[in-house]
Amino acid sequence: MITLFKNGNIHTVDASNPNAEAFVVQDDKFTYVGTLDGARNYLNENGRAHVEIDMAGRLVLPGLNDSHMHFVHYAKSLRSINLTGTKSIREVRERIAERMKDEKLNGSTWVEGEGWNHDYFTDEKRFPNKFDLDDITGEVPVLVMRACFHIGVLNSAGLKLMGITKETAPKYGKLVELLPDGEPNGVIKESLLDNVKSMISTLDMQILKEVLVKAQYEAFAQGLTSVQSDDIGYMPNSNYDMLFTALKELDESGDLNIRISEQCLLMDKTIAEDFFNKNYHYGYGNDKYRVACLKILSDGSLGARTAALRNHYSDDESTKGIEMFSQEDLNELVLLSHKKNCPVAIHAIGDRAIEMALDSIENAKKLDPSHNPRHGIVHCQITDHNLLDRFKELDVLAFIQPIFIDYDMNIVADRVGKELANTSYAWKTMVGKGIHASFGTDCPVESFNTMPNIYTAVARKNINGHEKKIYLPEERLSMNEAIKAYTIEGAYASGEENIKGTITSGKLADFILLDRDLFNLESEEEILDTRVVETYVGGKKVYSL
Repeated sequence: MITLFKNGNIHTVDASNPNAEAFVVQDDKFTYVGTLDGARNYLNENGRAHVEIDMAGRLVLPGLNDSHMHFVHYAKSLRSINLTGTKSIREVRERIAERMKDEKLNGSTWVEGEGWNHDYFTDEKRFPNKFDLDDITGEVPVLVMRACFHIGVLNSAGLKLMGITKETAPKYGKLVELLPDGEPNGVIKESLLDNVKSMISTLDMQILKEVLVKAQYEAFAQGLTSVQSDDIGYMPNSNYDMLFTALKELDESGDLNIRISEQCLLMDKTIAEDFFNKNYHYGYGNDKYRVACLKILSDGSLGARTAALRNHYSDDESTKGIEMFSQEDLNELVLLSHKKNCPVAIHAIGDRAIEMALDSIENAKKLDPSHNPRHGIVHCQITDHNLLDRFKELDVLAFIQPIFIDYDMNIVADRVGKELANTSYAWKTMVGKGIHASFGTDCPVESFNTMPNIYTAVARKNINGHEKKIYLPEERLSMNEAIKAYTIEGAYASGEENIKGTITSGKLADFILLDRDLFNLESEEEILDTRVVETYVGGKKVYSL
């Protein structure tokens, strides 16, 4: 089938042909991009019958690409207790209690909740604990996770099922919070939380496929045609074979329309070796699903004070956060992936974690210069000028989440001090240095809604709260830079810039129509009111407002 899309305000994000008014789509690719007259000449020369679609002057962009999220977690979270927006431990308890009344539960059925943030609590600004849960949950095992998903709370029934006791807790070190007598209080952190999430997963093949199909249409409504997703940790026992089998079967049945690049969370060298030995490799899959990189968690989150800093937290002198690896172990894991020509995407938020990540990448490049995969760092929040210079020198990608400043601008100076806060979340500096920076949301840590992400990038203002604030206005991105980071840079981050990311002849026909022109708004606030009108993947309409 050949389709002429005409009368569009087309921003191609292709530097060689930045604007167009029409394009031709044949099968799943753009075959002509330019003027309407040129499109008609192209069609006449080829003598092919076609249909025409009038885009009514709307802004047309390449499909947006969320470069780091947790798509399966989001899909699965639609079944969890929503604790987002809770203002107190009391409200957390009320929402959990309501769910406990609604469902037929027993001691083998896990209940999960997510989204609370103790910084917003008005009663006590602390993590909930098992004592807050036990009287309303009884013998039903419960796990409720902080909005950052680096902190979770188990009730006593959950602790028992996981074998976390006074006797076993010491082996987990800082990953388990203890009462003065050595008993666990229910709070678990980082890799231990990841292990628990995997062990209690209620997903099976049928449920996994159902939630993926449902969730993709939520993404299309935001103009997302591609996502890069860290999903293995949400499989039962981290079963990556199950994940890729589900994606393959959904693709073959025609039910997988969104494009998913998997950022494969494999934190153990032996497990990573097994993964590669099973013939999973960089680029494994096709243009609907593929292996994009090995994902590594090297520290925690700023809000939970588990991000690894060089110095003590300014508002808690007892901690510098949590380093998930020694430098030696991190070097070994990165080198393993590097030798397989598979990029790593290292979660690193604190300046110490970022330093360690850069050191491990530099080490791999020196020891094996014959390979040159596109290594990257996810989040890269707390930085100084020297760290940013090293990004450029080592050609390390930055997977950034602009929406994070909506919350973090309120805490960053308290956590790390004003001087370091003034060189952090430095996106304009990154772009100015020529660092490849792509946009993501870390959904469901934040919503994957695209316009708030663009707004925080170009306005550097908060969305929530009674008072409008601005954080480091000199680090604002232009709209052109923001759209580039959401399109071609996302494609570059997954190694797919030659097949998508711009509206260019020969590339996959992924594009969106918006209800207003982002490049000609009367105020920045209009960005938040902008809506996606239509979304196309491979020339096929998958969403309409």
